[in-house]
Order: sequence, then structure tokens, then C-alpha cells
Amino acid sequence: MAQQAAEPGGAARADTGPEPGGAARADTGPEPGGAAAAVKSTAPSGGAPGAGPPEIPGGVRLRAWTVGWSSGLAQALGAAVLLVTECVRQDVAPFGARVPNGARLPDYAADFPRLVDALDAQWWFRAAEAARDAFSFGEPRAALWAAVCAALVVRLNVEGPPRTQCFLSLAGACYCLVAGLSALPYLALAGAALPFALLVGGLAVVLATAVPRVRRRPG
Repeated sequence: MAQQAAEPGGAARADTGPEPGGAARADTGPEPGGAAAAVKSTAPSGGAPGAGPPEIPGGVRLRAWTVGWSSGLAQALGAAVLLVTECVRQDVAPFGARVPNGARLPDYAADFPRLVDALDAQWWFRAAEAARDAFSFGEPRAALWAAVCAALVVRLNVEGPPRTQCFLSLAGACYCLVAGLSALPYLALAGAALPFALLVGGLAVVLATAVPRVRRRPG
């Protein structure tokens, strides 16, 4: 009677196994978007975790050295020396040349030979002259022209080869420093016009650096 009291299909229901979607759902693995979404959420938008700022490309770094302020100061000095020496070249002597003995000089350059002799007694001035002549292969005036013109060209030309332009800029800056030391007698001749020559040299370098930036501005 007890077996007959059981509802029909009761044992059958117990033997049929789990309901549809029960254990089967547990074995199907994680829901779509679970682990994948977790992995995606851990990836930062700025790159790998703990990574520093992005590295600066080598061309950008070389360009910064090419048009930097340190090389610009030396090149501005070289431009001022070039301006002064070219203005007094006919009255005194070309840059790097000696005044002939017994030469008649204008009144403003009457003390030029004595100043040169006094500086020749200083070791640092002789070293500067020797370095100038060695770097310029005996042509200090032509080398100064080349250094100043190369400095302006590499600053104006942003599309040139970075390594070559960086070498030309830094090498020219070094020569301008040596030429500036060896040209102290010429700079003394400038007198009150020396600040004007330095200003002209500085403006030439600044404008050559700024023109490409203005051209790249949109609109």
C-alpha cells in the first residue's frame, strides 16, 4: 500500500539525474566575458605595469643637442667675431693673420700690435691660437665662415640627417669658442660696438632656430 501511495513517477524522477541546466551548466566553464574581461581590465591603457615614461627617439635627442642653448651661445659668439673681424679686416689684418711690421694703422687700431704682443705672453692665448690653427688647417678665417654658416643652416633645416647636423653644430660651436679666445684683440677694437655685434650674433642664431618652429604651426 505504501508503494502504491507513492506518487506515480516519483522514483523515476529521482533516477533521471539532475535537472536540465544544473550540473551541465557548472561544467561548461566560466561565463562568457568572465576571465577574459578580468584580463582586459588589468591591462593599463598606458603600457606595461611599472613601466616608465616612453623613451625619447634618438633623432629628437640629437636635434635637441643640435639647436641647444649651449651650442647656440658659442655660435652667437662666433657670429659676433666674424662680424667684427670682417669689419676691421681692411684696416688691420684678416682674422688669424699678423699685422706687418711698420704697417700704418688707423687711430682706433693704433694699440692693436701692443695688445697682441701682450696676449702672446699668456700661455692660454697661445694655446687658443694653436688650437684654432690646428682645427682650421691654417685657414682660420675660412673655418670661421664655415662654422657660422653651418650653424645657421642646421638650425634652419629640420629635415637633414640628425647625426650629421649634430656633428656640424657641435664641432662648429667648439671652433667658435676657440676662435673667440684667439680673437680678443679684434674684439677689443670693437669698443662700444661690441655689445651690438654680440646682439646681432645672438639674434641670428635665435631667428634661425625659431623660423622652422613657426613654419610648422598649423594654419
